[in-house]
Amino acid sequence: MIKFRKSTLILFCLIFYFACRVLSDDTPGEKESAQLTQKREMMIKYQIKARGIKDKRLLKAMQKVQRHLFVPKSLWDQAYNDYPLPIGEGQTISQPYIVALMTELLELKGKEKVLEIGTGSGYQAAVLSELCKEVYTIEIVPALARASKKLLKEMGYKNVHVFEGDGYLGLEKQAPFEGIIVTCAPPYVPKPLKDQLKEGGRMVIPVGETYQELKVLTKQKGKIKEKSIVPVRFVPMTGKYIEGKIQLPKPVLKGDMSVEEAMYKRRSVRDYTEESLSLKEVSQLLWAAGGVNVDGITGASRTAPSAGGLYPYDLYLVAFNVKELEKGLYEYVPEENILRHVKSADLRAKIVQVTYFQGMFKKAAAMIVYAMDYAKVEARYGSRGKTRYAHMDIGHSAENVYLQCESLGIGTVAVGSFDDRAMGKVLDIGKDIVYLLPLGKKK
Repeated sequence: MIKFRKSTLILFCLIFYFACRVLSDDTPGEKESAQLTQKREMMIKYQIKARGIKDKRLLKAMQKVQRHLFVPKSLWDQAYNDYPLPIGEGQTISQPYIVALMTELLELKGKEKVLEIGTGSGYQAAVLSELCKEVYTIEIVPALARASKKLLKEMGYKNVHVFEGDGYLGLEKQAPFEGIIVTCAPPYVPKPLKDQLKEGGRMVIPVGETYQELKVLTKQKGKIKEKSIVPVRFVPMTGKYIEGKIQLPKPVLKGDMSVEEAMYKRRSVRDYTEESLSLKEVSQLLWAAGGVNVDGITGASRTAPSAGGLYPYDLYLVAFNVKELEKGLYEYVPEENILRHVKSADLRAKIVQVTYFQGMFKKAAAMIVYAMDYAKVEARYGSRGKTRYAHMDIGHSAENVYLQCESLGIGTVAVGSFDDRAMGKVLDIGKDIVYLLPLGKKK
């Protein structure tokens, strides 16, 4: 047995005490002051309970989670006030009442898997972790993602999983989720998040640009029902999908089907399943229609020939049921291999109408649109440019799409029968629309 003199033992205890104080300074384990504890109690009583939040489990969680640890130390004295606070990188932590309201709207019981979009400082994730089984949270700003992951780990939140990435896409591998909560405002509800919501699940999300509304979405029998709750103000959702430039996957240059086999099997297909297309499949088809060759030999030439290399047509995509894409209209930019977002809208009903109710448009997952700039080709070839060369160019391109479709198990059919003027109004792109290729998985 080791024996200590009394004076030595006292000195050792004092050294240990002050060492612990030094180590605990500015760390999650630091004992909070009585003043901060009192402020948090006041927050619960006057900002949350008094404004109608009744969920007892939620109130207990917000009483337990120390909000001041999720903001800069210089703002600790304001941590329990009812307004947002800056957390760096141009982002904020939401006001306590909004955190409480959004969380209560999820109606958590304790066994759910929840997805949070916009980790920020990690406060919302910490509150959720007290109320459900697993929390998956994604943050697009690398510095915030790293900081919140470190903080939550130090605080002992083992059921919180932090990812760095574009929240628009959600987390497909971890889906489906019983609850989804979005702490930044997109202009529209991202389609991937709708897809990743489990049957019977709930999504709470602020939607809008200049004017924003907090909405609750529920999934019942595969359909999304939406309800507006209250006007709100959140930082906007960022990312390539929201900003309007969607980088497409690189095209595959060697497939499993030979050109000869694709030509032999090629048929016009007018009836499709209701299965969605992937962004990778859409990218491959658009590249076949008129993308830039990437083999390093032909330089910047395109996959289809054109008289004089003018390429007088522009390619657009109408998305009806495409994974990772909101329903709407997109322009294909071959030089950058991107889609440029034009507008969000479910255009199926209108397109069915202006194409004289042709059946192929009722189930198509997407549609390639050829919009012609006749002036470009007429300037060089005169009237023959419009009457001959422009339409030859589209024929070359469309045949590429036919063959690429065959190799992917996708059906298409060339359509020129539609109301020109009405179609122009539906798409509203200010160009002559001359050719349509609906796309869908073969039955």
